[in-house]
Amino acid sequence: MDIQILPATEIDQLKWDSCVHYATHPSFTGYTWYLNAWDKDWIGMVEGDYESVMPLFRQKDWLGRTVYRQPGHIGPTGPFSIHVMSRPRILVFLKAAPGRLQHVLLPWEGQVGLPGVSASPLKRDLLQLYEPYAQLKSGFSWLKDAGQKDWAMIQLTPESIASFWQKHEPSYRGKDKDVHRYHRIMYQALHRGHGFLSGIGSTADQLEAAAFFITTGGILYRLFSASVPGQRGEEARRAMYDLLIQTHAGRPWMLDFNGDALAPSFGATRMHYTRIDSGPGKGKG
Repeated sequence: MDIQILPATEIDQLKWDSCVHYATHPSFTGYTWYLNAWDKDWIGMVEGDYESVMPLFRQKDWLGRTVYRQPGHIGPTGPFSIHVMSRPRILVFLKAAPGRLQHVLLPWEGQVGLPGVSASPLKRDLLQLYEPYAQLKSGFSWLKDAGQKDWAMIQLTPESIASFWQKHEPSYRGKDKDVHRYHRIMYQALHRGHGFLSGIGSTADQLEAAAFFITTGGILYRLFSASVPGQRGEEARRAMYDLLIQTHAGRPWMLDFNGDALAPSFGATRMHYTRIDSGPGKGKG
């Protein structure tokens, strides 16, 4: 296998996006528009004539060393391939990385145990929506504790949901950068018809929970969400998901909660990504 390492500016975006689209595990997280919205200074690993591709981002670790990783909230970004992604093929990609690997998320379950690779499972909760709402609702464990409450849907803009998220999301390193990334991603997704905003509250002027979802390949993917603190916010988030499920029930869609702790209370199926905590690479950092 011939793996090229290319800066984003030298990548054939049409060939790259075609590989992601026709991959055995396609995902919007591999498209160039999504990667560029996160950080234009990414590099691409390319097999042959774009038969397989995988992006990596340069970052500094706590010792100031250059490492190659995927940002924490970006989601799984490959490798994507038109070929079956066997364990040997994945290992070739990991070994071809231009430096030390950290926190690289593979979009499959059960790849732990590759030689020379330290990996761990990362939970993924999915809910199939093809059944009628009444049948889906029977799996909601939270309903027995839910009180009767009327909720109002609230119209949002990318600016208003980003401001709400920034106010209520707990602080972490890189949060300010992420809010600008989410801005760019929302506008890109809305422009392509692959995203929508959801907001809910006790009244039409009292926003209590909000989320942005990306729709692609039969998946409703929660990109990010936020809610007011305490029980009130949790109830609002549940109501928001409940309305979303009612709207899409009976269709060939799958809801990806993307790490939201409420997922089990909706009867979601627990699966796992595989996170490469450290891999071989070429160790040049």
